[in-house]
Amino acid sequence: MTDTLDLLHQLTRTHKTTIENDDGTRTYVDVHSYLDQLQGAINGASAGGGGSSSRARTPISLKALDLWQSIAETTLEYWPGRGRPHLARTPLDRRIQQWASHAVNSNDKQDEETLNAYLRHWVHQIQQLFEPSVELAAPCPDCGESYIWRHDGVENVKKRALTYNQHRAWCNNCGQTWEGKASMINLSKILHDGEPVNGSPAHTSQTE
Repeated sequence: MTDTLDLLHQLTRTHKTTIENDDGTRTYVDVHSYLDQLQGAINGASAGGGGSSSRARTPISLKALDLWQSIAETTLEYWPGRGRPHLARTPLDRRIQQWASHAVNSNDKQDEETLNAYLRHWVHQIQQLFEPSVELAAPCPDCGESYIWRHDGVENVKKRALTYNQHRAWCNNCGQTWEGKASMINLSKILHDGEPVNGSPAHTSQTE
């Protein structure tokens, strides 16, 4: 399980990420918090790190707005300041930080596990707004399912259960996640007997 404070830092503060170059070297760059990136997608601001005016602008995204509202509503359920009107204008990032401080410092294991699960989900969902993902033509090694049915707003659509992007692989049926390159390589060995992970493009963007 990814450390709660690491996830909190990624979601609410500027943090470093790694770019792997073609020559095998790595470059470390600062990127905006995932909440800032999500806000940028809502407002049509540039996504990702940096701040160059030449960067392509992300179109206003209804998915980003829906996700922001979902995060805000969920946070209000667990935020220590709930029910105190004079704290109602506390920004969303501060609310999440205050929730984390309470969960970690109070040694409430259940509260921290709940927070950790939400943080992982939110970071994952925000990353998917900006990154392509690929559906894997293999059953999940944990639950054994190859397909799921999802309603796309019009009809039920059959989709592959296993999906991956450059950061992680996950099962859309049971929720199991393989985080990072080493874990994904292990998944590849399980699925393909040592062959590289292979699949078909699921989408190129979730922005609208």
